[in-house]
Amino acid sequence: MKIAGFEFAEGARFQPGANKDPKLVGEHIEMLRKKFKGELTPEDVLDDAKNNNSPLHSFFEWSDTEAARQYRLQQARGLIRAVVAIYVSDDKPAVRQKAYVHVAEAGAPHYRETTHALSRAATRDLVLKRAWAELQAWRKRYADLKEFSGLIGVIDEIGRELPKIGKK
Repeated sequence: MKIAGFEFAEGARFQPGANKDPKLVGEHIEMLRKKFKGELTPEDVLDDAKNNNSPLHSFFEWSDTEAARQYRLQQARGLIRAVVAIYVSDDKPAVRQKAYVHVAEAGAPHYRETTHALSRAATRDLVLKRAWAELQAWRKRYADLKEFSGLIGVIDEIGRELPKIGKK
C-alpha cells in the first residue's frame, strides 16, 4: 500500500498561526521519515522545524518564555487529571473516582470536582459530550485493527442506544 494523501486527524489542535496545510506538512514529515531510513522521532521533527523555512516551523512556539509557560500549563492539566478522590459514606464501601473532570464551557473551560459536575445537567452534558467524542476518536483511530472489532461493535451499539450524546 502507498500513501495517497494527507489530512489532519479530527480534533487536531495547533497553535495560532500554524500553517494548517496537511498535504504540505504530511509530505514534509514523510520526506523526513525517508531521510532517516523509515524511523522518525520527535527530535527529528523539532530539529527540522527550527529552520524558519521549514513548513513545520509555525507549529512550534519559539519564545522560550511562552513555551515554558505552555509546558507548565500542560503539566498542571496532567496533575489535575492524575488526582483520584476516595469517596466514603456510612452505608457503602469506599469508591475511587477521578477527582476532577474538564468542563468545556464556551469561553471558560475549567476543571470541576467530578461529583459536582455530574450532578448538574448542564455540566453533566458537557462532560458526557467530551467523553463520547474521545471514545469516538479512539474508535476511529483503531477501527482497522481486527482484534478490536468486538469492542468497536459495542461502541457502535452504545451509539445507537444513546443517540443524544454529542448531538445537541
